[in-house]
Amino acid sequence: MKKLIIALAMCGLSMSAMAQETTDPTLKHSVATNSFWSNWFLQAGADWNAFYSNEEHGSGLSRSPFKKFRAVPGFSVGVGKWFTPGLGLRTKFSGVWGRTVVDEHKHKNNYWTLNEHILFNLSNMFCGYNETRVWNAIPFFGGGINRNCSYDRYNMNLAAGFLNTFRLSKHFGLYLELGWTYAESDFDGVEAGGASQKSLWEGKDNKFYAEVGMQFNLGKSTWSKTPDVDAIKALSQSQIEALNAELNDAKAENT
Repeated sequence: MKKLIIALAMCGLSMSAMAQETTDPTLKHSVATNSFWSNWFLQAGADWNAFYSNEEHGSGLSRSPFKKFRAVPGFSVGVGKWFTPGLGLRTKFSGVWGRTVVDEHKHKNNYWTLNEHILFNLSNMFCGYNETRVWNAIPFFGGGINRNCSYDRYNMNLAAGFLNTFRLSKHFGLYLELGWTYAESDFDGVEAGGASQKSLWEGKDNKFYAEVGMQFNLGKSTWSKTPDVDAIKALSQSQIEALNAELNDAKAENT
């Protein structure tokens, strides 16, 4: 009987040690959802804009995005949220200096743009979620509204681009963004003429930009792995079977 009691005590200690040392298995490509207040981020950056007005077509102007008559610096701020590791939304404000390109002289206008973007984190979608990944590739598309303050006009736009984020720490990172805004013909303050409307490109105003900035992750910015319930059940069953085998051996020896 003493041997049986000792065996039971040893089995209990053994199972306790195994429980402490063994971590729960998780699913490789699955995460648990977070609350609404998790996974928010802020962005602030500086950009270089190149404007292509519908009025310039046919005038033979240089297409270079660095020409003074079409290029100008700007800035932007944005706030967004990831609903899953692969899908998010971002509201972005940008401006405020622009160009109306008619000839090689600099025609200034002041404007702002407010857009809503749908974000797709391809790195997480195709390679699985990794909270310590340094680079994330994120294409986006969306639309919004433009306001030309110099000419007192509003119009709609469509937008698309590619966002690259670089992790520096859990709550801080850098980003590089390339984008395109496809706007109504009076985005630059000048109505389109009939002769210029030969195609979608020639009948609209376009803006291309390159942007660099900082990103701040607010609050909880990571995702927890989903426990593998089947693996946990199998592990528990194997531990129970091992305990029963030890008890049977102890009973046989005591007998």
